[in-house]
Amino acid sequence: MIDTLRHALLITGFVFVMMLVIEYLNILTAGIWGRRLSRNRWGQYVLASALGFLPGCLGAFAVVAMYSHRVVSLGAVVAAMIATSGDESFVMLALFPGRAMQIFGVLFVLGVLGGAAADRLARRYTFSFSESLECKGLEIHDQACSCFPRGEILSQWRECIPARGILTVVLGLSIVAILTGQVGPEEWNWVRHTLLAVSAVALFIVMTVHDHFLDDHMWNHIAKKHIPRIFLWTFGALTLFYVLTERLDISIETIAGRE
Repeated sequence: MIDTLRHALLITGFVFVMMLVIEYLNILTAGIWGRRLSRNRWGQYVLASALGFLPGCLGAFAVVAMYSHRVVSLGAVVAAMIATSGDESFVMLALFPGRAMQIFGVLFVLGVLGGAAADRLARRYTFSFSESLECKGLEIHDQACSCFPRGEILSQWRECIPARGILTVVLGLSIVAILTGQVGPEEWNWVRHTLLAVSAVALFIVMTVHDHFLDDHMWNHIAKKHIPRIFLWTFGALTLFYVLTERLDISIETIAGRE
């Protein structure tokens, strides 16, 4: 259960960073990319499948983060999950690169089609959510909100708000934990390099953005609204898989023997 908790915290932290980067890009582009993408369903399926096509899990995490902000639809998430091969992509590319690219291409097409089919089913069988659980998506507020307020960064640190101090300490400790091998894989593979890179980007954002962005977009929106639910869902799913795989004897060999 300790390992399950560590994996849940790792996944939640990764999603948090991706959501932070998406909010940052939304402010940086004045919301243009988010509005255009949210109106183009087929563009969402193609983008989600392309992100899933990328080796590793970074693309899938990005799609989940965009869905949490309602930038993309549920079908886009389905498209990414169909198209992705996760960490196994590296093994496949090393052992049989030609055949692997063919498989990835087929999965990309199936992802686009599967995403469209999923959204059509979702519209047909609509589930109602309470207003308190709905995210209204990415927002651009009227207040002055700058990604890199030149001339104000030092003054913001002199009057540091609690959100900036807490997030800076948490991300700093996360980077130290990654460097010392306490978080993530023990060897320096692509996973560890990716964790270190995205954590460093998140730390830069936290240290330099405007107080309004940090307090309203990051703390009140992402940290307080999304992260607890993401962690609970992730921890619950990992716990369920742990019980099924470690505590219950449901292997194929056992079932065949009983039959």
